[in-house]
Amino acid sequence: MKCQGGYITRKDINDHDIPSALLSQYVKKFGLVKHDTGFYANPNWEVDPYLIFQYEYPKLVYSFCSAAHLHHLISVTPINLEVTAPKNYRPFPLPRSGVTLHTDTKDNTYNLGICEVLTPSNHQVKAYDIEKTICDFIKNRNKIDNELFVECLSNYKKRADKNIIHLLNYAREMKIDRELHNLLDVILNENRSLNF
Repeated sequence: MKCQGGYITRKDINDHDIPSALLSQYVKKFGLVKHDTGFYANPNWEVDPYLIFQYEYPKLVYSFCSAAHLHHLISVTPINLEVTAPKNYRPFPLPRSGVTLHTDTKDNTYNLGICEVLTPSNHQVKAYDIEKTICDFIKNRNKIDNELFVECLSNYKKRADKNIIHLLNYAREMKIDRELHNLLDVILNENRSLNF
């Protein structure tokens, strides 16, 4: 439990072939707090909504503004957890308070660019990488706040770890090549400012 930063899950117990009765004893002995079904933490553990939500729904990938926030592409903390689900996966009735759920009907684009990223509480979760996040912003340009769009692209162009080859490949796969090419000069040119 120490190596995980103060929490333990039913999955951890099962993965290590520990009898579940021991988990119950451990919870009582150390006064662990139940944050979700099968998710327990020390009473002083800093609650991490990103980690707990993804533990509950492991097929959901942080996307759009949540991914942009986790990758430090935007400075605003999103009000909702924004996630993408694969086709035919609806783990809870909609709408759900505090969650914005997108569904990707194509397996190839749902699986495109999934990576591990640190939450503000320093736990690893699955999110789309920075290039997939940029492509999602471009593809859904008309649904994204203009200030967030500009901030996201401005921060991406400053990143030393940006990968233009991935960006181009993702854009081709997502069928937004033309939209990306219209912005590519601005993204690649440090002296060009983003004005929309």
